[in-house]
Amino acid sequence: MATSEHSELRSNLNEDESKFFDSVVQFVDGKVSVDALVQKCDEILRDRELYPPEPILHFGIRLGETVENSPGPAVEVSLQLISSPVRATRAVAVGMIFRLARFQPGFWVDSARMLITDDDWEVRDLAARIFDDWDSEDGAVEYHTSFVLEVVSGWVCDNDERIRRAATYALLGYAQRHSEIIPQLLDILNPLMADSHEYVRGSMATALRTLGRTNSKSVLDFIEKSLENPSDLVCETIRLSLDRSFADRFPERKARILERLDNPQ
Repeated sequence: MATSEHSELRSNLNEDESKFFDSVVQFVDGKVSVDALVQKCDEILRDRELYPPEPILHFGIRLGETVENSPGPAVEVSLQLISSPVRATRAVAVGMIFRLARFQPGFWVDSARMLITDDDWEVRDLAARIFDDWDSEDGAVEYHTSFVLEVVSGWVCDNDERIRRAATYALLGYAQRHSEIIPQLLDILNPLMADSHEYVRGSMATALRTLGRTNSKSVLDFIEKSLENPSDLVCETIRLSLDRSFADRFPERKARILERLDNPQ
């Protein structure tokens, strides 16, 4: 990587972080062991908070950029970061894989699953969007849309409720930038309207509210279709989605939906 590029990557780093990235370059050159590198990362990040998430994710994304042209070292260090006892280090792995997955997303599916089932809920929430867009950063979904949608479809049917919950907000960033994909995404997420776990259904309702702010018509179309043969769980999810409502822009449609909920046929 050119010196100017290194300087740009380090523009927002403190002294300890800058020294860490010196070690990353030495690791790629075979001068520092992966164990020493991860230990240094743990020391820097041990007390780091994960909210707001942007600083820790950008740290990981910069790490991914530094090693992306060295596939062997990139894989080696990412797998070690995932296994760290320090949760912020594991969160950095999310940012790193977010960057690397744009090249070969299929290689990182198992790693994403490990992070989505992490013991720490904040790491899990970050990992759910590991293939998504983050702010101005393009994720794997921008380059491999069909593949990532297929991955999320698999998450919807997973036996682990943490994986199913992750599916509800896995691509919210991308969908808000590309509203034309919202109908397809909603079709993929549809089984979660009646998920057996309340917190999965709650996340589905949150997804509907989020997507509704971008494309109200598509979300209302989806909700009305869901009312054709609704179960009690589906009705509950719909009510939650309308609680703080994007649908207020369409008061007549909202009123009809609520009436159907109150008077099922």
